[in-house]
Amino acid sequence: MKKILLLAMIGLGAGCATQQESSRPPVVKHEHMRALIENAMGYINPKHGLFDEASGYPVEGWNHDPSKGLFLRSFTQLTSIGEWTELLANIAAGYADNPYISRKEALVKLEKVVNSLLADQTDPKVSAKGLLGNFLGFQNDRRLGPLGEDVTRSSFVEAFGVEKADRIWSALIDVKWLEPVKNGTAAKIKRKGQYGGQYFTGVLEPFADNATREKVMDLLDQRVVKIIFGDNVNLTASVAKSIGALLHPSLKDQPRAARLRDKMEHFIAAQKMGYEYLFDPETDTFIFGWNASNNEFVGWGDGQGGWVVGHQNYFINEFRGPFMFCLLRYDLPLNSVKNSGLKIKPYRTLDNRDLYTTSSWHGSSFQALGLSLFMNELGVPGWRKNLENVVDVELDFAKRLGNPGFLTESYSGNDVEYTGDVGIPEMAVAGDKRITDAPSLYTLGVSYAIAPDKIEAFLAANWGTITNLFTDHGPWEGYKTTEQKVIKFQTSAHTMSLILGGIGSGDANMQRYLQHHGLEGKLATFYRPGEAFDFLGENVDWIAWTAGGDQLVPLRDRNAFQIRSEKVRTGGITVVVPRKEGISLSNGILKIRYRAADPIEKAILTLKRAPGLPIKPVAFENEIFMHFDVALGHENIIEIPMPGTPGLENVKELILAYGDLKVAAPVDLTITGFEFIPAGDRCSGFQ
Repeated sequence: MKKILLLAMIGLGAGCATQQESSRPPVVKHEHMRALIENAMGYINPKHGLFDEASGYPVEGWNHDPSKGLFLRSFTQLTSIGEWTELLANIAAGYADNPYISRKEALVKLEKVVNSLLADQTDPKVSAKGLLGNFLGFQNDRRLGPLGEDVTRSSFVEAFGVEKADRIWSALIDVKWLEPVKNGTAAKIKRKGQYGGQYFTGVLEPFADNATREKVMDLLDQRVVKIIFGDNVNLTASVAKSIGALLHPSLKDQPRAARLRDKMEHFIAAQKMGYEYLFDPETDTFIFGWNASNNEFVGWGDGQGGWVVGHQNYFINEFRGPFMFCLLRYDLPLNSVKNSGLKIKPYRTLDNRDLYTTSSWHGSSFQALGLSLFMNELGVPGWRKNLENVVDVELDFAKRLGNPGFLTESYSGNDVEYTGDVGIPEMAVAGDKRITDAPSLYTLGVSYAIAPDKIEAFLAANWGTITNLFTDHGPWEGYKTTEQKVIKFQTSAHTMSLILGGIGSGDANMQRYLQHHGLEGKLATFYRPGEAFDFLGENVDWIAWTAGGDQLVPLRDRNAFQIRSEKVRTGGITVVVPRKEGISLSNGILKIRYRAADPIEKAILTLKRAPGLPIKPVAFENEIFMHFDVALGHENIIEIPMPGTPGLENVKELILAYGDLKVAAPVDLTITGFEFIPAGDRCSGFQ
């Protein structure tokens, strides 16, 4: 079998925009990762029929079992299309020679995909304002939008008149096909169990005549164009990285590659109008999505019959890198990033260390890491350390539970359930119960770009189980550890993410693109570190406070701040910096030295923005979750890596809150050091 050549950024200064180009990439030297990606590349073997003939798009996944409601070969999604575009460009550039698609064939296939994207971008059945619907179905040589998830009561009144519409609406609610929202003026459509025209029985039987039944089903099963911000930025970033791959020295001067780059640039440019439309100046954030078919923004019920419009206002998710790219490419409002909050949490390892890192909403590894790295994150110390800590957390938790993979959104192994509830509880922002026994392989690709030696060692230690997931069409989704069984599902997005992460060319391709457009300076500004700051300086105000009338004794001298009390239900310290506009805590280390006579199990440090700035209030404050341990005879040190983002600028107050309103406890905490050390400072602690 012909070996697959895989680019390894290891040893080449990953994330560096100035690395020397080579027409022949070096080969990945880690044997287990190479074998894993070689198996994953089997997914693109044309014999498996996993690509739509008319469009060239990948299907959603391997599984297709209509009896179980699985139709993964009848539709696709934007993230998968973007990754396939990117993979084809990488093959053409020589980053992934393989037995299935030659470099020349990759350009031919890539042109078909790009032509389809351009056609779909102007088709009102699947797009609006230059952006594509998040899911696309295949119908002969055309694409169509997905079935709508919502329906309005007024549409039934228009079709049947008030009296009959009311009776049909009530019957559909009774059989649980509809779930009312917006005080009953609309409803969510629930297509589960006995749903469809053949099930007009019971309370629906009075409406079973052909004309009424068909009209009802037409209203329920309308195709829609639903534009989702995150899916589109994923696609945009992938197309840009594909252009970067076609700017490789081996392709840059080829006429076909040049024509393809022009077409892809046209596609990217035409998306700007859609992104500008989704920006909400009332919140200084992007709206999560837009149903263009009924001109309504995507959201959810508030539990009281009302409607809440969703916004892209939490920063640590799978869209972070693509969001950052689109911000630079289209010169979108910087406030949209500043109003995307983040939370940092500690994870206690098996060897009793605390690792602080950015937390995803569901504790999912792909939300924390992204599907690939390409915005020079590994060249930015604050991001690099956070990402390294994420991988260390995943490795530690996997070892703790005996998982042969990482916990992330995936098929859970419970029948056909696909869920975002798979994740590490300690690293989740949401308090819902996490699934911890369904590890997947696909985020091992992006993790390999961050910590190649550690991931190779992890693969070696779990190789016996991992190889049980191998097939000729790539590895299955994951493994159910509590039942010791393979989870036999496979999706295009995840399989290609594993490949692209392992190849590791995303950053080099994106840096070429940014350089071509003169955007590398804007990216550097985005990551600009704050200035060193000593919070125990004499001009900084420290204020101790309690709630509920508790007595607290504060003591401040030039080298320390102490709070002490026999009983506190809840209290805190507010640190106020003297600068009116606040300071930047971006891209550095927040270092705290302390002594604690009594442990504080849970404390939250909230970073409050300076007032009076030209920006709307933030929905999610930037917060750091902390705990303070007792140590005898020495100080403890907390080191928190702060990622590089404009969202950490203009910090005016740092509010440390602790305690439990229900249970009073003693507190005796002395802070002997509190400083921000920017990246680049010789004392920053970055290795």
